[in-house]
Amino acid sequence: MRLWIDTNAARSPRAIRDLCRLARSKGVEVLVHAQVYLERRRQQRVESGEQFSGMAFDDFLLVHRVRVVDIHLDQPTAARWADGLCQRYPTDRDWELAKQRTLGGELIADFKIIPGKMPMTTDWLIALAVEDDAASRIITHDDGEEWRRLREAEPRRAFRWDEAVTWLQSLPADEPSPGRNA
Repeated sequence: MRLWIDTNAARSPRAIRDLCRLARSKGVEVLVHAQVYLERRRQQRVESGEQFSGMAFDDFLLVHRVRVVDIHLDQPTAARWADGLCQRYPTDRDWELAKQRTLGGELIADFKIIPGKMPMTTDWLIALAVEDDAASRIITHDDGEEWRRLREAEPRRAFRWDEAVTWLQSLPADEPSPGRNA
């Protein structure tokens, strides 16, 4: 099993450390998408200013075994995802409305008129990658349309932080196999 962490949930190093420890005890791999890594590293660099250490940032991930992954978007995957999106949003209008529903909070408040054609955000790609892998779950505090399918899945596959912790706690302990580091 894999648990992805979205940018909006990757805020507290202490909480991430505790989550990673719990996930490891349950045999669940913790992942962040390369885009999440980029966003959090930039945010951390701004917050820390001259005190920022790229080595410390990367070492934190290494120590807590958070794997940074990219999404391999080849033609078969793109075709599968495009076909799935077309089934969910069968018209151009449906698709544009879905993309508009991904705008949230302050962003949507800044628009006097909601834009017509909108690009597909990285969140859609991350959500589709998680959706595509039945063993993956994600922590996100985003209520956008791109996460709806994962939130409505049975069993649920998109969690808020506390829900993810509860889910992890409900899993049986991962028994180390001979020769494997616990």
